[in-house]
Amino acid sequence: MTDRPQGPLTRARDIANTEWRALIFGLSAVAVFGAMLFRVWRIHPRVPVLYLGDALLSMAAIRNISISGWYTNSDLLGVPFGQNLLDFPAAGDYLHMAGFRLLTVVTDAPGLVLNLFYFSSFATVFLGAYAGCRLLSLTKMSSVAVGVLFAFLPFHTLHGPGHLFLSSYGVVPMWIALAVRQMGDCPLVAEPPPLRPSGWWNWLRQPGNTGAMTIVVLGSTTGLYYAVFMVVTLLVAGLAGWAKTSQQSRLLTASVLLAVTFAVLAIQFTPTWLLNRRIGSNAEIVERGLANIEYYSLKLSDLVLPVAGHRVQWLADLRVDAQALTLRGEQAGAIGLFGVVGLLVLAATTVVRLLRGSAGGRRGALTVVAGSAFVVATVGGGATVLGVAGFTYLRAWGRIAVVLAFCGFAAVALGYEGLHRRPRGLLSGFLVAFVVMLGLLDTNPGMPFPDYDRTANSWTSDEAFVREIEQRLGADATLFQLPIIPFPEHPPVHRMTDYAHLRGYLHSETLGWSYGGIKGRAADWQERLDNLSVDQIAEAAAVVGFDGLWLDRFGYGPEMSEVEVTLGAPTLESSDGRLIVYDLRDMAVALREDMEAEEFAALVARLLEPATVSFGNGFHGIEQAEGRMFAWAPGAATLAISNPTEDDRIVGVSFVAASAVDGSWTLEVLGTGSVKSFDLSSRGVKVDLQIVVPPGGLRLRLRTDAQRLETTDPRDIRFRVLDMTLEPAGFSDA
Repeated sequence: MTDRPQGPLTRARDIANTEWRALIFGLSAVAVFGAMLFRVWRIHPRVPVLYLGDALLSMAAIRNISISGWYTNSDLLGVPFGQNLLDFPAAGDYLHMAGFRLLTVVTDAPGLVLNLFYFSSFATVFLGAYAGCRLLSLTKMSSVAVGVLFAFLPFHTLHGPGHLFLSSYGVVPMWIALAVRQMGDCPLVAEPPPLRPSGWWNWLRQPGNTGAMTIVVLGSTTGLYYAVFMVVTLLVAGLAGWAKTSQQSRLLTASVLLAVTFAVLAIQFTPTWLLNRRIGSNAEIVERGLANIEYYSLKLSDLVLPVAGHRVQWLADLRVDAQALTLRGEQAGAIGLFGVVGLLVLAATTVVRLLRGSAGGRRGALTVVAGSAFVVATVGGGATVLGVAGFTYLRAWGRIAVVLAFCGFAAVALGYEGLHRRPRGLLSGFLVAFVVMLGLLDTNPGMPFPDYDRTANSWTSDEAFVREIEQRLGADATLFQLPIIPFPEHPPVHRMTDYAHLRGYLHSETLGWSYGGIKGRAADWQERLDNLSVDQIAEAAAVVGFDGLWLDRFGYGPEMSEVEVTLGAPTLESSDGRLIVYDLRDMAVALREDMEAEEFAALVARLLEPATVSFGNGFHGIEQAEGRMFAWAPGAATLAISNPTEDDRIVGVSFVAASAVDGSWTLEVLGTGSVKSFDLSSRGVKVDLQIVVPPGGLRLRLRTDAQRLETTDPRDIRFRVLDMTLEPAGFSDA
């Protein structure tokens, strides 16, 4: 009588019964070292350990979830149009967002949720690394050691809560191990599923297949970068396995794993695709560029140099000297002494085995994974080639350093087990513990976060200030925020880091905020105010209906004193002196009384018009002279008119067109349903158009027969467009 094969649940129960002691020991080691490194006894639990940069964006997503149920929408940001993050989706991070959703059931405090998520990621990274090591047939002791070292990579602490989801890289070792197994003689998935759907369930019930599918789904929902890295790794593994065995099943199996990956990613991108289908894509969000790919690519120097602030001074000085490099990137790729040693061991043993003509085994497969990762992500590597071909959505390919780190740690563990065939006993345990402690001290020089008390003071000051606003202006008041800063991803403005305008939103579930609307959509109405004086902006905000004006003094330089002189004494000021608020309600009443109702309505419509016009293809870039904005163009160019709504917009577009060479020429405008012609000269001609803009927008094509300007400028310059404006049709005189 033959034993029936174990099902996945039975197999999982057996694994848990076998592994639980090692897991508890490893998690305890993670908890103890983490407590000492982060000085958890000093943490204020409800105050985020990081209160700036992308940590604010993560907490805003948590606030969105607690208010609306999901991260994508908030009526309290980007007022009056609201926030829709489908243009800036967390596609590839749905499991992380589900984690947020689960935590918000327990507490709606965004700071506490962020802290819980970040510190729990050390446990999940350890568990993932332990599972990956066991899939590679490493002993429990080695797996614990690798798991602890991998959990405390500099990558984890340097990205930290600022890049919260990047810090959750626990699935990476699991798909690395899957790739290694698929290249070996004992693949986790031996055969692809049958063609007939009736056989898919039986195929999936096999523990190896269940495990592989689970790994792929987890890898597709815990970070877009890691999902793309997984695709590269599994593709290479499939090709290498086929080259080694000549079995087509290796390629077919890899194809199935990749198909599942793409399917899961496609499901996550579907809401964004549907939005783009309705109202057009948002080009401003995906502008990355080749220069960004090159800057954030993987550098060998970043991998092997010691971590910044190393405990040994001369090693710390090496990292300081590296600041002179031009392509510094994120500088979070250090893998430490044992990671570097492991990669060197992989390279050396692979070369020796190739020369001897012997099989590469697990080390050879790890070398393939690490080598392909380096070739793809390094400066001028495969990622750059993809960028030249048009794929610039991902820019920070240096983040693939976690792949090389795990390969290096696993190589050290394999080497240790090769020297000690049965690494057991007290002496062996002490040796492994010493190596782990040395590795942790090498890669973690000290406390990675700002002083907790200082962060708590800022948090408390903002919280109290928001409560004052609610009491003074009303719980449902709306605030226009200065300086005007596009969202998302904007460089710092003076001392004000990106996303700083989200701080107020974290402390109120009812106040509305002007910041947070997606650039390239209806939120661009604010950019029309950016060239106005601060008192004119205040009036515009009052007319639109904002109750208060919120100013962050960190967003201004010396001109802040002039701003405050213009606006007068603030209504409210935060206890730390950073934030001030002006009450606009009386100003709004006065402005409304000074205007006729139709005039007031026309002004509001002009200010809030969601459609925008910009220079498109053909124009050479925006220039300014004598206070006028313009752009030169060759014989043909395009004006792009966006309409981020789901309805037709009737707008008036006006601009002045002037030829570069004096003479009598013709300018034709196409795209309005008919060809409109204008006499063009160097003196300029005013062009006024009334256009129906469909959802998603349209393109106005301009072409002229004007001669090219003969100049040393290498550009083809024939005409320029100046003083371009867009406003609702019928309100030109309002």
